[in-house]
Amino acid sequence: MSSPLSLVWFRRDLRLHDHAALATALAGEGTVQPVFVFDTEILARFRNPADRRLSFIMRTLVNLHRALAQRGGGLLVLHGNPRDVLPKLAAVLKAQAIYSAEDFEPATRARDAAVKAQYNGRFVQVVDHLLKAPYEVLKDDKTPLKVFTPYYKRWRAALHETDYAEYVVKDRDRYADFATVQAAARNAGLDVIDLDQPVEAALTCIGYEYFDDPIWQPAQAEALLRDFVAEKVTDYPTQRDFMGSPGTSRLGPYLRHGLISIRECLRAASDAPNSATWIKELCWREFYAMIMYHWPEVVDHEFQPHYRGTLPWTRDEAVRRVMEEATTGYPIVDAALRELTSTGWMHNRARMIVASFFTKHLLMDWRVGEEYFAQHLMDYELASNNGGWQWSASTGTDAQPYFRVFNPVLQSRKFDPVGSYIRHYLPELAALSDKEVHWPHDSLLCPTGYPKPIVDHQAARARAINVFKEAALKQLL
Repeated sequence: MSSPLSLVWFRRDLRLHDHAALATALAGEGTVQPVFVFDTEILARFRNPADRRLSFIMRTLVNLHRALAQRGGGLLVLHGNPRDVLPKLAAVLKAQAIYSAEDFEPATRARDAAVKAQYNGRFVQVVDHLLKAPYEVLKDDKTPLKVFTPYYKRWRAALHETDYAEYVVKDRDRYADFATVQAAARNAGLDVIDLDQPVEAALTCIGYEYFDDPIWQPAQAEALLRDFVAEKVTDYPTQRDFMGSPGTSRLGPYLRHGLISIRECLRAASDAPNSATWIKELCWREFYAMIMYHWPEVVDHEFQPHYRGTLPWTRDEAVRRVMEEATTGYPIVDAALRELTSTGWMHNRARMIVASFFTKHLLMDWRVGEEYFAQHLMDYELASNNGGWQWSASTGTDAQPYFRVFNPVLQSRKFDPVGSYIRHYLPELAALSDKEVHWPHDSLLCPTGYPKPIVDHQAARARAINVFKEAALKQLL
């Protein structure tokens, strides 16, 4: 390869438009080669062979490969540990640089540092997955903020149009010869996944089965954003909590994997009326990423130090089974759990109800819940999931007070008033009235197979409050 070549490492930016790393690489000389690595260290955590997310990712990669082929290139997909395969690929291709978007989780930061240490060329990282990097929004004394509202105010004030301007990808005649690149990678002994074969066969190469998902389609990302901004964002402040109505964007999976960029989300929202509430929700994602960046210990420990080792969390297998089988006896909780396993998604209000129920009513270790969500959520992001579970458990930053314990029946009546959400996911309760469906146990029509409540709300609430009080007292003694 006579002209200089640069690798563009695709990760959470699976698109060809508004692509920060690709646009930055193209601003230099020579040709570029997009690369994606199925990271074996990450995959080791997700052992479900029919994990719908892997099918979603593989379909997205095939679409990208086809689009790149039309532009004279192709997407090189490898299977292995990036710490090893990327430096080796760069050496084989004599790549002068590796470009990627910066990642801010502890494990991925360590991975990137290892790749950089083993690579002799330039390792260039840009901010793409967030609007503001975690080290950009700080207090006046340059220390990080711990509470969302002050962070949001500074984040909002710091945002400039340049932060969400589009990265225009000018890639005409700029891609390396893909056949040559692919052959060189194979000859070097790298595990190359052929994207010209059927998706089912490509998934088999990395140890997964194809999941024919009718819900999450890679091609619909742009239309979802467009339709949400045009039809729903104005009513988002009043409709977002109602679980039985389509009041949320459902853009999470597309934003998490980068089929749309955070910049285009903000550009679209900025042009829409009454969009401030949705923009604030986008900021929560950045806030939790910032927290994990500055306090990486929250991956495994409570953010609030006084709760570390002082709360009697349970990891009882029976409680875990109740979560897996959706048999709490509280319809709104069971419906939410069924939504998760059947769709790979859970409404945001439902996530709070479920996390509160298991950490407060059952005193289940929040780490167990975080891991369960991690195995199923299409939009799983470590920082946001960790932050949400710790918020509900009252152990995180900006957490709800420990004495605030959601009453799942009241939450159900308020945010699923006619029971449409419950009936959809618990059809066995469909015959109940709008009042009975929230608490079927007093109804003569309650099906005999529906489980009795695993715990009494009032007793569980009193126990949780007492447990947290005792933990606080231990710190004073």
